[in-house]
Amino acid sequence: MAIKLITVRCPQCGSMLNVDKDRKMFYCSYCGAKVILEDDHEYTYRTIDEAKIKQAETDQMVELKKMEMIEKKQAAREKSKKQRIKIALCLAAAGSICLVLGFLLGDASGNPDSGLYMISFVGFFLLLGAVYTAFCSDDSNDDDLDLGDTIKVPSGADDCEGKNYQAIETLFKSAGFSNIACVPLNDLSTGWMKKPGTVDSVTINGQEQEEWKEKYLPTAAIVITYHSFAK
Repeated sequence: MAIKLITVRCPQCGSMLNVDKDRKMFYCSYCGAKVILEDDHEYTYRTIDEAKIKQAETDQMVELKKMEMIEKKQAAREKSKKQRIKIALCLAAAGSICLVLGFLLGDASGNPDSGLYMISFVGFFLLLGAVYTAFCSDDSNDDDLDLGDTIKVPSGADDCEGKNYQAIETLFKSAGFSNIACVPLNDLSTGWMKKPGTVDSVTINGQEQEEWKEKYLPTAAIVITYHSFAK
């Protein structure tokens, strides 16, 4: 029995393909798209990009895993913070007691050089330890939660004013940032005081230079404003 072939155009790449008339589904030999013939007489095509579907499922699983890891890290940080507060309160209480007790015992001894005053010094250092534990000992920051997705602000970006805006744009692009906008101020009439094309300011996610963090996502909004002649 002879096989009856029909000519079908691939809806994905446009290639003309010869396929068995009785087949309901086939793959394009050029681009790999899956084509389904839904009717024997009127041919309609539906492309199913299985690779993209699989990639989307994988990306979703990765994102869910990231969120789970971030939540675990946040929970661990909250637990660590509560423990630090408890330790700080204990140190503060012990320091206060030693501070007061040392002065009282020293005064009671009647000797201004009494070694009992050293207890007050111990209390003072305990209080310092309480302050440090409560506010300074947490060396973790937002970068702990980025899971390697963030990139550093490029070296030299903290001194942009007066430099050519295109050079600064290139600096950020080479660092990996992609969402960069260069905005002309149209504020010059002669160009004597300020040169056209020089940077006036740079913001990252709306933050001025003094408020910049060390790392940002590659998609962070970077706006470079520069001096230009008025239109």
